Amino acid sequence: MTAIAAPQIVVPARRRPFRSFLRRDRALTLTLSFLAALIVATLIGPLVWRVQPDAINLGAVLQAPSLGHPMGTDDTGRDVLARVLAGGRTSILAGLTIALIGAVAGCIAALLAGSMRGWVDTLFTWLTNSILCFPAILLAMAIAMALQPGVAAVVIGLSLHSFPWYMRTLRGEVMRLYGQDFVRSTVALGAHPARVLFRHVFPHLVPIMILQMAAVFGAAVLSLAALGYLGLGAQPPTAEWGEMITDGQQFFLTGQWWIAGFPGLGLLLAVSLTTMIADRAREVLDPRGEFIQAK
Repeated sequence: MTAIAAPQIVVPARRRPFRSFLRRDRALTLTLSFLAALIVATLIGPLVWRVQPDAINLGAVLQAPSLGHPMGTDDTGRDVLARVLAGGRTSILAGLTIALIGAVAGCIAALLAGSMRGWVDTLFTWLTNSILCFPAILLAMAIAMALQPGVAAVVIGLSLHSFPWYMRTLRGEVMRLYGQDFVRSTVALGAHPARVLFRHVFPHLVPIMILQMAAVFGAAVLSLAALGYLGLGAQPPTAEWGEMITDGQQFFLTGQWWIAGFPGLGLLLAVSLTTMIADRAREVLDPRGEFIQAK
């Protein structure tokens, strides 16, 4: 008799826990730490530095950085540190709002278009292509001028422009998932369409949404600053990094660099850190949401 070898059972490799992954990828961990520190500083900074950002002090005009004013004062005696912290809250909260609104609207549109196909898919595809015909800055400028210049109008315009990027990315993934055997078998067993969408399809979209939100957040903060620089974003006396750079650029030639320098540094850090996080996460996270070996 011939001995029959027992079949080998192949055990799939375990996914690397996210906490273990962060311990291995020190660059991403350090970048996340810096971004978290920046966000915490802008949110709880006023509890430590109890100076009103709009308080005018004509006796302390254009003072250089010192112990009393670590970032100096502007041309009306307002404390630059207090205004940088207030401007950071405005920019960061607006960026998070734009990223979240775009993610929710884009995910809903992608689920409907990718699952229903037909005229629904055609309608959303036409809508996204129409919106993407306009650059984000021009669309936000048009909405701000049509409504009223300010942070709310800019958030509406940039959210409207961010929605198609989520929809186009997630729509293709929804269509790919509907062609997989585990979804096709679930549909064949008679599962409710809503259960298929939210139980079997949506969880696979979450990692892609997080990556897209990181990229949209950085672009939104930069666009908000650009519109503030043009006078269409935050309106005085509201502090915002772009508006502060606009007010302080005229003092560069006379040596008062700190008025625009510190807001510009905050903007540079916020955009650079989020861009680095999005790029690194895209390198180590595959489209199906599994962590791969860090280089």
